[in-house]
Amino acid sequence: MKPLYDVIIVGGGPAGCATAIALHNLGVNNTLVVEGSDYTAPRIGESIPPNSRELFEQLEIWNAFSAQKHAPCLGSYSSWGSDQLGYNDYLFNPQGNGWHLNRSAFDRFLAMQVEKQGGALLKNSHFASLTQEQHPYPIQVTLRNKAQIRCRFIVDATGRSAKVARQFNAKVQVEDQLVAVSGYFNASDIITKQSYQQMTLLEAVDYGWWYLAHLPNDKVIVTVASDAEVIKQKQLKSIDAWQHALQLTQHISPIAGQATPSNLHTWIAQSAIMDPPADQCWLAVGDSASSFDPISSQGIYKALKNGIDAATAIKAWLSNNAQELNQYRNNLGHSFINYLEQKAYFYNQEQRWPESDFWQKRQGSPQ
Repeated sequence: MKPLYDVIIVGGGPAGCATAIALHNLGVNNTLVVEGSDYTAPRIGESIPPNSRELFEQLEIWNAFSAQKHAPCLGSYSSWGSDQLGYNDYLFNPQGNGWHLNRSAFDRFLAMQVEKQGGALLKNSHFASLTQEQHPYPIQVTLRNKAQIRCRFIVDATGRSAKVARQFNAKVQVEDQLVAVSGYFNASDIITKQSYQQMTLLEAVDYGWWYLAHLPNDKVIVTVASDAEVIKQKQLKSIDAWQHALQLTQHISPIAGQATPSNLHTWIAQSAIMDPPADQCWLAVGDSASSFDPISSQGIYKALKNGIDAATAIKAWLSNNAQELNQYRNNLGHSFINYLEQKAYFYNQEQRWPESDFWQKRQGSPQ
């Protein structure tokens, strides 16, 4: 007999685990998280803002998160709209500092919270396909190892690949083609002032932008973001070309320009929304539902918030009330429109390169 679950969550990152934890807090305990990794590989997305504390408190894991001792983030300083550095710190934020995360450790921590609450977690397990049948648990999920499981409701937390949503013929609406290439350094190889180590450095250039952030475990990440065709044209996936471009920056080069990254990681960072992000018996959370430009520093916060909101909708749906599911879908749409307006406002602050295709595409009002 195939295992039966009320809810299967495909993807065990922040969005998927937050959904499982929030469901448990609402009394929905017969859940399974299916995760394709073992939480050891590096993961992108390393900063969360101070108001993330509210979400950890809602998930009832704030004390456990605090005990993890992630590095504090005191804000950012940026060369954006000017050659000079401007500062945006959390000094007067009533909620205190944000955090620079060790992402693998953070995601592993969330997965442990799921298991501590009695939720089922399958690691190193990959979603393959699903079918719907007449059955009290109508969704049959097939994993890549041919194992089959059933559920009443399924959650897509697979990130931008949105593997589950696509099975329901949902389509991704893409707003831009941003790609980021990140290099990792040992902190001992980086020349930096002590006061900068707890802040993020952001620098706009004519073809996009760069940022630098200190991570736990004496690591530093440096990232360049631009359109896919620019990344290809400038060969920024090559360490030599990437490092040469880094050395031409004004503010990041004096810190990291003489060091060589241990490796480069390329990741898609486009702004997009799933259409629809939810329907009968399924919904999407995190980047499966909508993905934001990393300039917003909202990716992980949004993932946690989606998980909390999704749990409320799923709990209601399991009780034969679809109204919350419709509200979840509407709220995601409104949030994405809001985000596009804020993104355009932010990019419009940079007017130094009016002829640049990269900046022209991102300025003006969103469509």
